Amino acid sequence: MADISSALNAIPPVTRTLLLGTGLITVPCLLRLMSPASVAIIWPLVTKRYEVWRTVTAFFYGGSGFPLLYDVFLIYRNSSSMERDLYRNDTAEYAWLHVMLSAFILVLNIIIGLPFLFRPLLHAQTYVWCRANPTIKVSIFGLLTIPTSLYPPALIILDLLTGGPMKALGGVMGVLAGHLWWFISSYLPLYAPTHLRRPNPLGTPRRFRNLFTPSGNPQLAGVRAYRSEGSTSATSRSAAAAAVRHRWGGGGQRLGGDPL
Repeated sequence: MADISSALNAIPPVTRTLLLGTGLITVPCLLRLMSPASVAIIWPLVTKRYEVWRTVTAFFYGGSGFPLLYDVFLIYRNSSSMERDLYRNDTAEYAWLHVMLSAFILVLNIIIGLPFLFRPLLHAQTYVWCRANPTIKVSIFGLLTIPTSLYPPALIILDLLTGGPMKALGGVMGVLAGHLWWFISSYLPLYAPTHLRRPNPLGTPRRFRNLFTPSGNPQLAGVRAYRSEGSTSATSRSAAAAAVRHRWGGGGQRLGGDPL
């Protein structure tokens, strides 16, 4: 048990929450302790019977079989990397990223009507990860190595082949959500023509950030609640910051822009 606890604590908190949430929703469904229909997002039940929990649980049902294992691996690898290196272990800001991605997906899903949103959120997260790592090459099942710029469309093609048009449509929805976030949080503040540049209007709100502030220490708002081993050294922090600036092409502005 101690080894399991240590392994879980080594995972950054937002990534750990995503993995645990997926397990808590998906495993009981696989064991037939509850029906997937009870966690699916069905808009008439949400709007007329006020079963609002479905807008959350729909993001944590991951299906079954090998695709589920591969998706969990992607969350662990990509999300851990982003939370540690790109977001510099800023729990509030990284959690806010997922709040916004989920909000975009929910709005798009009003039109499309998918019952489960685990896969769209994974695609959105992967898109953001690929944008942050443009020079990395990734392997698909150990058979094909491609640059990260081609990884999101490659996953959509895999979805089309393995799950049909609706599964692929979920991937497209996730990519659109991820691109919308990148456009608002990075392109407008950093890369747009000078006269069009604007601060990120959807930056992490202070009230949301305060939820992650250590109790009794309001002056610590924004201080990371998680530190990976060895990350307390000044050299490690400088290297991580330099890597972020190189990936995004910015002059040191953190992804997500200014808070509201």
